[in-house]
Amino acid sequence: GGGRRGELPGSSGLSSRHGSSPLHPPPNISRLSQLHRDLKTAALEARRATCSFDNHIQRCLLFEDLEQHQYKAAADLLGAPRVGTSSRCCQRADAARNECWRWLLIFWLRHLRARVLLGLGYACCALSAVIVLGQLTMFVDRWNLSMLSLLFRQDWGPVLTQVLCVVPLSYMTYTAYFSIFRLKISGWYGLYGNHTTDTGSLLWCSSFLARLAAPLCYHFLLLVRVQGTTFQAFMGQINVVPALGESFNEVFPCLIALLCSCNIFNVYSRFLQCLTLGVMDFELAEAAVGEDPISEGKQLIARERRRRAEDCSLELHGRGAPLVAAPA
Repeated sequence: GGGRRGELPGSSGLSSRHGSSPLHPPPNISRLSQLHRDLKTAALEARRATCSFDNHIQRCLLFEDLEQHQYKAAADLLGAPRVGTSSRCCQRADAARNECWRWLLIFWLRHLRARVLLGLGYACCALSAVIVLGQLTMFVDRWNLSMLSLLFRQDWGPVLTQVLCVVPLSYMTYTAYFSIFRLKISGWYGLYGNHTTDTGSLLWCSSFLARLAAPLCYHFLLLVRVQGTTFQAFMGQINVVPALGESFNEVFPCLIALLCSCNIFNVYSRFLQCLTLGVMDFELAEAAVGEDPISEGKQLIARERRRRAEDCSLELHGRGAPLVAAPA
């Protein structure tokens, strides 16, 4: 009963015969708890790395098939939704549905995917240009470069007004939330697949999404230059704050144009190179000596493709084995 606090019972018997110093350090309960937490964190990080690796492999296989115009293989890679059924009639219906889904995927990948993505790219460029131009003149009443405000100069009725608001506001919401979903800080925050996201990241992301919804809507109303709404009357109470009032909401969005220009003209990498005097590029080049990451990645993709082919052949062989009659 005279042992030290935090030590396991019976640890006092580990001392040497000729002295009071222990032969081995006594086990500590707090240290054991810390090791258990570290082990759980390491196991979670290992599952996240495995999930990320599998996702990268899946995407590399898909894009490799698309580049080689192997649309059937790409459709098989994407797969079809599987529903477990027991009756033979339902199995035939599921097989027909899966085959129809497969041909729809092939048609999408071969004929529609490139055209639809190109159209979406042009639409996103146009919407981004319209939003940035509107933000440049939010603090000026005489000048108005906001093309979105032209759509709300008259009353279009409740249905058409909602439709006109949904498209630009949905795009603004998507671009704002996209960076939050893609942001990953190792050990602190990150959204991962396969149920490997921790509770803290989910709570922080959900709270941040809820906090960002109202400011985005208020910013959209300022962008389209609509006045006198109930939402503006409620959110406009912040205008009495000296530094974060009306002037901040109108002037600060102009910095978006500066950030877009830096991104277009690749200013970030040049600025980083000037600050580091090329040391970072030199270290990356030194680390890459003797190993080619592109060839190594191709070898990983080829090995994964062979493994999947072997698994598929084994699965087919296992299905056909019971059908073969054993010799008498």
